[in-house]
Amino acid sequence: MFSCEMNKKSDIAVSDKKINALFKDANNNQKSLSKKKVLLDSIFHEISLRKNDSITRNFHFQLADEFYRLNDFQTSRIISEEAFNLANDAKDSVATAKALYYIGDCYEPIKKDSAFYYYLQAEKIYRRIKDSENVGRMLLYKGGILYSEGNYIESEIEASKSLQLLNKSGNYKLTYSAYNILANSLQGLNDFNGALKYHELALKEYDKLKLKETDPKVILGYYIPTLNNIGYMYDKIGEHQKAIKQFEKIIAIKDLRKLFPEYYAATLSNLAYSKMKAGDFKDLKEMFYESIHLRDSLGNQAGVAYSKVQLGEFFLIQKDTLQSIVTLKESYQLASDTKSYYELLRCLKLLSKIDTSRSQQYSDEYIAVSDSLQKKERATRNKYARIAYETERLEEENEVLTKRNLYILLGAAFFIFVVTALGIIRHLKAKNKELQLIQQQQEANEEIYHLLVEQQEKVNTAKEEEKTRIAMELHDNIMNKIYGVRMNLGFFNNKADEKATEKRKEYILELQNIEKEIRTISHDLTKNSYFEERNFTELLSFLIKNQENINTTDFHYEIDENIDWNTVANTTKINIYRIVQEGILNINKYANAKNAFVTLTLTETGKLQLIVSDDGAGFDLKVAKKGIGIKNMTERISSLKGELNIKSSIGKGTQIEAVFPL
Repeated sequence: MFSCEMNKKSDIAVSDKKINALFKDANNNQKSLSKKKVLLDSIFHEISLRKNDSITRNFHFQLADEFYRLNDFQTSRIISEEAFNLANDAKDSVATAKALYYIGDCYEPIKKDSAFYYYLQAEKIYRRIKDSENVGRMLLYKGGILYSEGNYIESEIEASKSLQLLNKSGNYKLTYSAYNILANSLQGLNDFNGALKYHELALKEYDKLKLKETDPKVILGYYIPTLNNIGYMYDKIGEHQKAIKQFEKIIAIKDLRKLFPEYYAATLSNLAYSKMKAGDFKDLKEMFYESIHLRDSLGNQAGVAYSKVQLGEFFLIQKDTLQSIVTLKESYQLASDTKSYYELLRCLKLLSKIDTSRSQQYSDEYIAVSDSLQKKERATRNKYARIAYETERLEEENEVLTKRNLYILLGAAFFIFVVTALGIIRHLKAKNKELQLIQQQQEANEEIYHLLVEQQEKVNTAKEEEKTRIAMELHDNIMNKIYGVRMNLGFFNNKADEKATEKRKEYILELQNIEKEIRTISHDLTKNSYFEERNFTELLSFLIKNQENINTTDFHYEIDENIDWNTVANTTKINIYRIVQEGILNINKYANAKNAFVTLTLTETGKLQLIVSDDGAGFDLKVAKKGIGIKNMTERISSLKGELNIKSSIGKGTQIEAVFPL
């Protein structure tokens, strides 16, 4: 046992080592995407063979992370769902909640309402297990979805609630993100001073975060967007010089264009715009064009539309109306293609003022797009409110149902108790009758047993008598004859005359006679058997006739006289006897028949055919085939290499037919 346990631990250790080695290999940056996925698929195969324990579930989460980083959200979701099933089976609440928010992460880029739903479910479990940091995380993620859908009020509420929990957690990354979402939500509500305040608080969280984070690229990934947002807020409240300082801090970062080309392009465009608002027009056109070309090379058409709006305003300020219209129309087209509605509105607003030939058309379209956005925001707000409401409603209904089910369960338990008690009483009465029947059957079986014992005793007595007779025959007859012949041969052996020779011949003939007698005795010994023809037929007859004393059923039987029981093996006879006995027992117990028939005949092909039938109640073969009696019959017939055929239906009696070779 100790050795087996050691082997299991050794196998687990080998599996852990192999999986960790595969993870390490998959994280090699020199590996191609296809090779990484092959390695990750191998890991999935390995962990699917393991038992469901905490290490296996953690491997699932680690693997889901790897696919998520490769932007393979579908595979990451499938693995997260598998982790959810394992956690549910193991009743692991922490892993269940984690799996739910992992599934939400996978839906977030493609189906935000589904992501919101899974974050909400995870939040409820985290609340139940009092994990305040992860409750704050889920509130933050929900706020991020609401912000991306334009639901700024609800986004602000979720972000505020998350901050209450995350400020105590010491998780600076989450706290930073919460301040950022809150600031962006206020920006969407045109509360620019409030937004500026929370962006500056986010920057303070960044100062704490950079003390713990070692990767410079990660640090800059938090720093640059915050400075950009602060600069943008200063522009909104008219403090353009302060905005310029923020943007110049970003541009001054070493190797910014190489490390973060999109951040560089966005900041360069914002810096040019702030300088334009501040009245500094030096090199602005070149700055805008550099930003546009870089964003275009990166495939960021929405960013190109944003920069071209700013460039269009620049041309307008420079009083180059024609170039401004051309640029704004280009921005308009890109904004329409990329569904960048806020850039689209800016374009339409400017075009309605400067393109006098189509001013009314642009104004009408501006109103239509604005109304459409408001409707979309309202619909989105209602959708997420409905998700939250439906979840709450289902929980309340579940509580009500739980209570109702408890009452129903108690009532059902009482009802079942009463019914069971009555059933037990009826069952005991029926059982008593059944026991009486069984007792009668046992008494009948005992009689058969006593008959068999008596039959055996008779056989044994006959054997003993036969042995005694043979012993006497050998002693009194054969031995005396042999002794006489031996003495006479000894006497005549010393004589050589003709008379002595004749005598010797007579005694030799006498020896031959003695030999015949011994052979006859030997033949008599080999003829004896437990089942002689007469005895086996009588035994079956007695078994069948004896049923008249047990039940009201009339039993009829017919045994073919042409069957030579001396040629039938004892094993076959015993099995025939037991099959007949089982058939009769079932008739007495279940059939309620008026007549029953037992026939044993020899077929034309030399096989033995046994039929036990009745005109009683019959039964459902599908149910009865599972019974022990029929199973035993089948096994007995199979041991004789025969065939068993049972015909029965409710109310039409039963026929059991067995055919087997002799």
